[in-house]
Amino acid sequence: MRKFFALAALAALLLGITACAPTLSSNTPTNNAATPAPTSTPPPTRTTPTARILRIGIAAYPDVLDPQRAVLGAEIHALKLAYEGLTNFDEQGNVISAGADKWTLSPDGLQLTFHIRDDLKRADGTAITARDYEYALKRALDPRIPNKINTNLLYDIKGAEEVDGLDPSKTKPDEIDRALNNVGIKVADERNLIITFKKPNGYWHAVAATLAFFPTEKKAVDRDPDNWWMRPDAHNGNGAFVVKSIEQNKRIVLAPNPNYWRGKPKLDRLELVYFPGGKGMLEAYKKGDLELATHLTPDDLAASNADANLKSELVRAPVALVYAIAFNAARKPFDDRNVRVAFAQAFDREGWVREVFKGNAKPYTRWLPPNLPGAQPDKPGAPKYDPKAAVQTLITNGYAAKDSTPDKPKVDCAKIGEVKLTYLASPANQTRFGFLAANFAQVFGCPITLDPVSQLTARATIKPQISLQGYLGDYAHPQNWLSGYWTCGAEFAAYYGYCNKDLDKILTAAGAERDQAKALTLYQQAEDLILKDAPAAFANYAEAGALIKSYVLNVRERVGAFDTDWAGEWGPVWIYDVDLARVPANYPPR
Repeated sequence: MRKFFALAALAALLLGITACAPTLSSNTPTNNAATPAPTSTPPPTRTTPTARILRIGIAAYPDVLDPQRAVLGAEIHALKLAYEGLTNFDEQGNVISAGADKWTLSPDGLQLTFHIRDDLKRADGTAITARDYEYALKRALDPRIPNKINTNLLYDIKGAEEVDGLDPSKTKPDEIDRALNNVGIKVADERNLIITFKKPNGYWHAVAATLAFFPTEKKAVDRDPDNWWMRPDAHNGNGAFVVKSIEQNKRIVLAPNPNYWRGKPKLDRLELVYFPGGKGMLEAYKKGDLELATHLTPDDLAASNADANLKSELVRAPVALVYAIAFNAARKPFDDRNVRVAFAQAFDREGWVREVFKGNAKPYTRWLPPNLPGAQPDKPGAPKYDPKAAVQTLITNGYAAKDSTPDKPKVDCAKIGEVKLTYLASPANQTRFGFLAANFAQVFGCPITLDPVSQLTARATIKPQISLQGYLGDYAHPQNWLSGYWTCGAEFAAYYGYCNKDLDKILTAAGAERDQAKALTLYQQAEDLILKDAPAAFANYAEAGALIKSYVLNVRERVGAFDTDWAGEWGPVWIYDVDLARVPANYPPR
């Protein structure tokens, strides 16, 4: 984990001197009496700040603040402040306790029992029991709840997929209720929740940190099932903070939860301030209206690096978001592994990061991102950029032109066939695929066709030969990055025709393994096998930039790869603090 340290400190706060304006007394001369010399007016009084306030600039406002309906992107950054699942992650991706203080997996791997901590309470002091988590999970599976997202994460539970697939317009309510009661989610007693799986499972302690497990309060939902989440007081959760106000598309204000099981957080107020697309965020930070500005644009990063004061407050960190230039193994010429290897060798990662990501990324030849448990960032992965080797790979494997010679190797473009880059038309995609077309054409001397299509056409078009794939996992565990993506028939792998039965066997064994050290070894073997198959030119991982004021304490050192919305998001927010002796003059007094 990278650690970042402040390079400069703000000057100590100068305290204002309290003084009164001069007044007329009964002895003040009048009429023709001499007038005393005028007294200078003192400067305005500086009120000493008394509240520790952390204002965080964020580029995307959440669509819905309902834990069982929210996505794992723009919603979780706000919801995880007010709620905690049965488990949680630290900034390094390690599973830590949360609503449950311990969990036990049965010897056969089919049942996982979570023990709810004895002192667990909602923000209003109401006790939280196993029934609260049962309600949340069954609500996440209830087919009558509209617009649910990521329910498939719960399909490991016995009966979960079947109940989620019920059509509420064709199924009677009592039948749905019976189906929900029959899924593998059972309350043993007030403190123990038992999850029963369809097959042995060794990774579900990580899944238990996801949004479906956030204990939404039933009575709040019952009052207004569709819109309860818009009311601040309806978020009576168990997280470190309590929602105090919600200004749509502008600001969410939170206060410390006095009943948080770890103890009351140090901050007196935390504000999430929204700047759509990041516009205006840097200026707000420079004016002192924010303590933390996140996911800076390339232009903002350039401006920050050019300013000595901003540069000292700049934090750069990897993000667990990986990209790959995927080859469709079901379409020629990429049904030939040799062609896939050659195109991987031809891919210029350095140029890709420079031209497409404008430096907000790092070249990377593997799939599991750095800092994910089980990742092997220092181990060689996909072939590195080597144009000569790329051409030689094709020539050696039957794609040599008739006039190719050892001194002047030449690829037969007719044997390669047409290579068409089909993509959804947009300025960003034009840049991305324009780079790829020029890159491959220059290396192989063969034409590469750009084929931008409309949204409507894209839905019906043949699956492209080459596609850009980006993946940000649902939870910090290699199972999600591998089994959920690369197994035969998985949505993503199916998109470009990848299937390896040997890989599936390894991943099945890894998923059932109770010993986490052995499981990680199996996941590493699986990643190595994927890389050997060369289904893609693994390209890069993303890198985020953030600005953090030097008077903000305990955040900079805890920036992690899973901070998708703000730097420090997955760190111990309950210890984040502000040094009031060092804040600027325009810092809020309370």
